[in-house]
Amino acid sequence: MFSPTRKTLITVGVIAAFVASGAAFAGAATTSTTSSSSSPPSSSGRPQRPPQNELTGDTATKVKAAAVAKVPGGTVLRAEEGGSDGSAFHAHLRKPDGTEIVVLVNASFDATAVRTRPARPAGDRDRGRHGPGPGGPGFHPPQPALTGDTATKVKAAAVAKVPGGTVLRAEKGGPDGSAFHAHVRKPDGTEVVVLVNASFDATSVQEHERP
Repeated sequence: MFSPTRKTLITVGVIAAFVASGAAFAGAATTSTTSSSSSPPSSSGRPQRPPQNELTGDTATKVKAAAVAKVPGGTVLRAEEGGSDGSAFHAHLRKPDGTEIVVLVNASFDATAVRTRPARPAGDRDRGRHGPGPGGPGFHPPQPALTGDTATKVKAAAVAKVPGGTVLRAEKGGPDGSAFHAHVRKPDGTEVVVLVNASFDATSVQEHERP
């Protein structure tokens, strides 16, 4: 027979052990929840940038104007909400020399800074902007921009292929041996590349992967 004192000690020990195991289980659950809620890195190992809304209307017009004033001769590719350093907006531009930059614009529509587009890893550079590496489908190294009558015909062919689309730019060459290609923004906001042959016929449409 156990004495009352010994029974009390055993009961207290059992309760203490139960409480400790419960706390350990709760801690493990909390750690698991915290780990699973964090944002996964991108395929390159860097944190993924959350998608940002593209600007439209008067706001887009003001942001684009501020960006072009900051980078004379630049061509605005798109304008979006948010940006680094807490900016209210930002615009993606192509400079006359072909390089692409990002112009930060504040809530008063003043361009505050210019950022160079970050360099991609070697593997990404080899794959080009629209697909796998050299020789693979969708490969597209940078090409000279079209001007004059040629640009007009290529853009017309692209819009005919993608009704309602907005041509962002037209360039020489392209994947699959195309003579020309045009970058087009569809009405739903997605971007595609329209391949155009030497007879100015649009031959196919390929998905555009943003850098």
